[in-house]
Amino acid sequence: MWKPVDVPFQNPSQPLPTLPTTDEIRACTNVLWETQASKIVALNDEIVVKFGTCVDIREGQALVYLERYVPEVPAPRLYAMYYPDDSKQLFLIIQRAPGVQLNDVWPSLEPSEKDDIITKLERIFDTLRKAECPWPGFFGGLDGGGIPHYLFYSQHGDKKFLGPFSGEPALVAGLVGNYRALVDRNNHPDYKARFYEKYFGRVLKGHRPTLTHGDVQQKNIIVAENGRNDQGGRSFDIVLVDWENSGWLPEFWEFFCASDRFVLQWDEDWSWRVQDFLEVLPAEVAMMQLIDTELGY
Repeated sequence: MWKPVDVPFQNPSQPLPTLPTTDEIRACTNVLWETQASKIVALNDEIVVKFGTCVDIREGQALVYLERYVPEVPAPRLYAMYYPDDSKQLFLIIQRAPGVQLNDVWPSLEPSEKDDIITKLERIFDTLRKAECPWPGFFGGLDGGGIPHYLFYSQHGDKKFLGPFSGEPALVAGLVGNYRALVDRNNHPDYKARFYEKYFGRVLKGHRPTLTHGDVQQKNIIVAENGRNDQGGRSFDIVLVDWENSGWLPEFWEFFCASDRFVLQWDEDWSWRVQDFLEVLPAEVAMMQLIDTELGY
């Protein structure tokens, strides 16, 4: 049975000769990503470090889970996870995935090269779908906690993600209840909340907990050329990164997140190819998009 690891954590199956020091990490000038509360730096060709007050332990737990229980899914390995004594910032020392973000090369790829990538993504997500949840009927994060998505960020004023939930009816009640809390807090009419309470459970039902990445977009797919495909085009190895939104969620959740209006651009062929490797449940996604326009933004 899966039990999230304790922090500080150093991976015994992925040892480094020497872990970089906190000072070395903070002094690194090769910055891959940066916000006010988090930063990703590449120390060398083999190690990246994510650190900051907004870096979440969920991502570290997800990488440990994948390595132990679904190792065939290509995800970076976690070397260490800790809070320095002098900081509330979490540090994740992670294996660096070789290659480039898919969005950097997708427009220039030949059709056979795109097909090669889509076929491999289909295998990866088929593997995720077949993984068995360690907790029966559990919907929540890989750390055993709430659902790491803005729709489940509590509108009750307690500044946390709602969940985990035991069974899909409880998940639906949590989602709709979160919308009602927003309506009540703002003293708005509750007719739409009543509509959701009546109809959401009629559509969102009969789904099992599915291992879900939760943020499938081209920037989170790293590709590295590894030879030629059967049509003579380039072939690529693939690694999925940024697992902080992962969890055990219904089958429709992956495509719902991947089709986010600020992520998926429908004037590009990628928007059509996503359905080749992610399961699309149109009615469920439509219901989720309906509440997303109210609760998400």
